[in-house]
Amino acid sequence: MLKYGAIAVVVVVVLFLLAAKFLPAGEQIAPPLSDHPLWRLPADEQITAEQIQAVRLPVALRGYRFAEVDQLLDVVSAQVRERDEEIARLKGVRAAPDA
Repeated sequence: MLKYGAIAVVVVVVLFLLAAKFLPAGEQIAPPLSDHPLWRLPADEQITAEQIQAVRLPVALRGYRFAEVDQLLDVVSAQVRERDEEIARLKGVRAAPDA
């Protein structure tokens, strides 16, 4: 039993020395993210594809925050709806009413 304990201590020391040698020195854990939304989309102008791709939603304990995802989808869907209506207007086609 003493032999297994000594082997375990040696393994732990070797792993520690390897980690100290090969892992970067002075690295720290990243600071925690704030509770504020990480994304901002313009409310008064059209959203670009690059702006949507740049959105990073904050992660909560069990995944994404539903309120954040819902808010983003509301903004994007409203702008897509406006674009569709404008395209239909420019093409001279009347948009179908929602059922």
